[in-house]
Amino acid sequence: MISASARSLHGSPDLSARSAGAPLRISRRGLMRPGFLAIGILVLCSLSTGCQRPSRHEEAARSPIEELGKLPGVRKTLLPALREELARIEEEGGTPELLTPRLPPPEENLAAVFHELFPADRLPFLLARSRELLLEGIPGDDAAARALQEFLRPLEGQQKAVRAALHRPKCVFPIVYTAGFAADLAFADHVVMATRVELLEALLSASKGESGRSLESIGVALRISHRLSQTGHPHLRFEAARLRRAVLDVLQEIFSHGKVLREDAAALSEVVKNILATWPEDADTWKAARALGLHAYEVVRIGRLFDLLTDEEAKTLSQEYDLRSLVEKTRANADQDELYYLTQMRQVIELSRKPYFERKPALDRLVSEWQARKADEEVLVACRILLPMVEPGQLVQAEDQANTLAWAVALNAALGDQNATEVVNPLTGEKYWLESSGDWLYINGIGTDLGRHGAIEIPRFPSPK
Repeated sequence: MISASARSLHGSPDLSARSAGAPLRISRRGLMRPGFLAIGILVLCSLSTGCQRPSRHEEAARSPIEELGKLPGVRKTLLPALREELARIEEEGGTPELLTPRLPPPEENLAAVFHELFPADRLPFLLARSRELLLEGIPGDDAAARALQEFLRPLEGQQKAVRAALHRPKCVFPIVYTAGFAADLAFADHVVMATRVELLEALLSASKGESGRSLESIGVALRISHRLSQTGHPHLRFEAARLRRAVLDVLQEIFSHGKVLREDAAALSEVVKNILATWPEDADTWKAARALGLHAYEVVRIGRLFDLLTDEEAKTLSQEYDLRSLVEKTRANADQDELYYLTQMRQVIELSRKPYFERKPALDRLVSEWQARKADEEVLVACRILLPMVEPGQLVQAEDQANTLAWAVALNAALGDQNATEVVNPLTGEKYWLESSGDWLYINGIGTDLGRHGAIEIPRFPSPK
């Protein structure tokens, strides 16, 4: 039997298209095409004066691929409208250089705990095995419980380290936006694994009837995935949404499995309430996506268009165009192409300040225009490579918020809040609605396949006497 959490591992929108256990070396759509960073550095070295090897300390700061993050190509543009658009972005603090954060001291920074948290040579196995165990759900017998416990026992040190670090005042991940899609985001695999440890702990505790420990682990997992979602980087934001969905699916299993105490549900309700109070702005994700796009056009200008493509896109374009000619055309059209992209992203960012159901009609009109211009070579990079991620990414954000808000409604309703459903779903524009049967409540109107057949099932918790 496949557990509820299987849906979050298999069926949810997945822009990264990565397999379980695969390193999270993210490019525009998912796995970074092999050799992108190495090829980019070689190309840039060939354009420089010998590319002398710097010291190890200087290497990261002087990485040639990061030099593109200073946007040397677009800064030479003779197109007045493009210069104005770049100036506007700089004023917003939205260039790759301005978005790349300064890291606080490790002792103040939650994100620092994820640096090589799990052994590099074991991490692929841990990710693959944890996925398998999550698919099995709550252990159904002693043998399954023992197997889960044996898997978790060697990871107790990492679990304690993450829980202790959650009290640190800051969380700044080392995202080098000046490296564009070649930025090293391998730390995200450690975040994923730390979250899965908590989920597996929750399943194990549920099998023992320990609802307090089980929901405590759920709360920790929600807090970890929430901090990842606050990074702004689009692919990390989408990965965080997938993680959070996995957490909420395990939560449904726990409530459906056995008795949960009122005080434990109330404590979890506070965690969810705090997460919603600090929910990341959708617009910030698209500002970060735009910064990656700025870097991508610099890659195009040095003739490395195909380093930006997925294998499927490269195959499709090779069937439609002469590859050498296409590279030259995109280089020649880079300024006009980039101007179109930036003006479209300005609209996307403004729309993202509205609830999803309000922005959807205007977003649909933009998407239709992009699709209509797919064959236009002057905007090929924008309409065939960069802008197609907007529509599915917007939906991921909206469904993530709708799911989390639905669980806030469910917990509040189960705890006796008569006004729990007086909340508008940002995905649908309608209020969530409630059904009841005996001691169980059913929260509907989520707009996703969350819970059991699109409804959250949760027991009523009698008011304390």
